[in-house]
Amino acid sequence: MKKLLTTLAALIAASACTATAQTADHGHHVEAPEISCAIRMTPTRHGMRFDALAEGFAPARGAYEFILTKDDRGGSSDIVQGGDFDLLDGSRQTLGSAELSLERGARYRARLILSDEDGELCRSEERS
Repeated sequence: MKKLLTTLAALIAASACTATAQTADHGHHVEAPEISCAIRMTPTRHGMRFDALAEGFAPARGAYEFILTKDDRGGSSDIVQGGDFDLLDGSRQTLGSAELSLERGARYRARLILSDEDGELCRSEERS
């Protein structure tokens, strides 16, 4: 169990997604992060809790889509959450959350997509 929790923590840290903007700096392109998004997973008594997180390093607004898919012997089911977000400079938000029961043999896929009128800003995905 300790190894599983350590592995999950490493996956969460590695899955953070960062959107970038390029700015000119004396003829060189410098990448400055604007938005970071991640899916935090927390083991629960009967499964896993998933939280959709976003952080703005510059003001940003747009829409998010948070999709949890569970596959098990009974078939497949989806939880879909979405809406608008408005991040102030340096602010963090939990955009959505849900818990899945994970019986033996069950598999999951969690996706978080942030976008604005110009397209996708950030994407994060976790799967078992």
